[in-house]
Amino acid sequence: MQPKTEEPKLFGMLEDLKKEELEKFKWFLRDRDVLVELQPIPKSRLEKASTCDLVDLMVQTYTEKSVEVTTKVLKKINRNDLRERVEQEEAEREHHTHTKQFQFQTWSSVCGGDHGGKHFVDKHRVQLIQRVSNVAPILDDLLGSDVISQESYNSIMALPTSQDKMRTLYSHLNTERCNDIFYKILLENEKHLIDEFSAK
Repeated sequence: MQPKTEEPKLFGMLEDLKKEELEKFKWFLRDRDVLVELQPIPKSRLEKASTCDLVDLMVQTYTEKSVEVTTKVLKKINRNDLRERVEQEEAEREHHTHTKQFQFQTWSSVCGGDHGGKHFVDKHRVQLIQRVSNVAPILDDLLGSDVISQESYNSIMALPTSQDKMRTLYSHLNTERCNDIFYKILLENEKHLIDEFSAK
């Protein structure tokens, strides 16, 4: 089974790709020079994949070769700096295991793994729906992170109340990694609420 440690490394490498770079990345995922003996991910599954979905697809398809494939593609699109940065941050984490470093997404530190196995945003779902009033900047960040599509963004923004917006937003958080991105965005936009809920 694929070690979970590969998932945050993959996400760390891909999260800062610009939209056009992400499209190039997907294109090179079908390059035989990159894949060698590995099977390509079907084009139909790649086309609409967000960053979160892409991490899932790569782990499912390439298992222990996921990081190797990612590194090859990043070299092809001249973004080897992302691999180097993630490896540096990972090394720093190993030397400072008790230091929270939100620059590098990890499913344990960012998702609030001390809540009995339940993700922070799931545990505090009701309170967040009721208390978060300024939803627009959160939706902007989710759109920019490819967690939601432009179509979903438009439909959520059209809803009449912040509670309706938050409730519908939650229906789009369908993977653990997307929850992690949502948590990071909340930390940037609603830190007082996160601190309040974390203290309980």
